[in-house]
Amino acid sequence: FNHLVITSMKSISNVDRSAPRFRPVALTPTIALSAAVLSLSVFFGSAMAAMLAPKEGEEAGPKDWPVNPAKHEIVIKRVATDDKQAAMIAAAEMAQAPREALLKESKLQDPNADGNQAALPEGDKVWWYQEKLGTRIPYAITRDAIIYYSDIVATNARKAFKSYAEPSTHLEYQASVQFHKEFKLDDKTFSDVNVVTLKLSFAANFTAEATSGLSFEKTRVVVLDAGNKVLHLSGDGPTEAMIMML
Repeated sequence: FNHLVITSMKSISNVDRSAPRFRPVALTPTIALSAAVLSLSVFFGSAMAAMLAPKEGEEAGPKDWPVNPAKHEIVIKRVATDDKQAAMIAAAEMAQAPREALLKESKLQDPNADGNQAALPEGDKVWWYQEKLGTRIPYAITRDAIIYYSDIVATNARKAFKSYAEPSTHLEYQASVQFHKEFKLDDKTFSDVNVVTLKLSFAANFTAEATSGLSFEKTRVVVLDAGNKVLHLSGDGPTEAMIMML
């Protein structure tokens, strides 16, 4: 559909050589929150502009919005210069967070839940720990997470809605690789490693509820050795999901 932009690993290989490098850094809570608030204000500002004023003699309330693919966008970029870097990105996306950590976080979010029977799917490929407005909130950025949010946007692009403002969803994901002779992160030092940085932002506005929207950003840094073995994961954990209500 229109405005669906999915870039494969190989299709951007010619661009990668001149693409700016991303140096993974640990965001402080203040910086991360400020970025999230800025992103949220921009997103919901455009959403408020899309609200329809009631016509003369008409009561204010939710409107019928027809299918509009242009309001639902997916941008996925895996910046790899060759097949080796593509494999590094794949390894970073396949790295799973410990299930025990997700169960613990899920329990913290819902103290009444049974820690052994938390509302998480069975198996090891679990990347989320709670839901807000019917949307899973990520604990880690993995391939399954990217597919999940892509499916939400694609589904919304085929739907009509009844809402106060025109519904919209947006997913942007980028993965990049950089080699480091020496790399320091989380009080650890690594030598001769490849560092994969995964960045994902997602926003869903008036799609789950007629008066609510959700937005978040998350970054994951994966340190790999020469054989693509995961040496360290950084960025996994609870995600600050911003919710706005009219």
